[in-house]
Amino acid sequence: MKTTSAPLAPSPEKGGQHFHPLAPLWSGQRRRLLPQLSPLWRDWLLHPGSLSQRLDELRPGAFWVHVVNEQCGHANAFERQVMALPNGATVWQREVVLWVAEVPLVRARTVVPLSALQGPLRRLRALGNRSLGSFLFRQPGMQRSPLQVCRSQLSGWQHCRYSIFTLQHCPILVSEAFCDDLPQRLAQLSGCDVHHAEA
Repeated sequence: MKTTSAPLAPSPEKGGQHFHPLAPLWSGQRRRLLPQLSPLWRDWLLHPGSLSQRLDELRPGAFWVHVVNEQCGHANAFERQVMALPNGATVWQREVVLWVAEVPLVRARTVVPLSALQGPLRRLRALGNRSLGSFLFRQPGMQRSPLQVCRSQLSGWQHCRYSIFTLQHCPILVSEAFCDDLPQRLAQLSGCDVHHAEA
């Protein structure tokens, strides 16, 4: 698994709402979105295992994480709602892009209550360029809510999902946006025809 600090081109706006893969008005999209998706899209959006491990398996050793931004700030309305946080809650935010070789596939955002990082989840702040999944899926007692699928307004990254991990009674919100041309990029990485990849 490769790590790097190479810049993105073009670079997402650091800490900006344009990077967040979840649109503010995501609710109600799930029922309309899923029936329209191909089997490939349903497989990737609803896969319950480690996303970073699955990406690494596409081309072993070529998966890497680019950390776009890490900062402390206030949870937005959506985050407060799904994490049951009070108004004004302070959270730690981490935004990354997940690559395989030279192909960007996923943009992800992690939100954790700041109080949890001063206790049982303090190791999250030391992830560096390692994937969040490499930590979470090795933790005994980790639980995960059902995956929710939605559509964002982020051009080129409209297929999204989110779930809440719970570790030592602390919530961790993870939202992920997949590139719209995922089938083509998967075919590029595997060297197969795109229509075969979509089957």
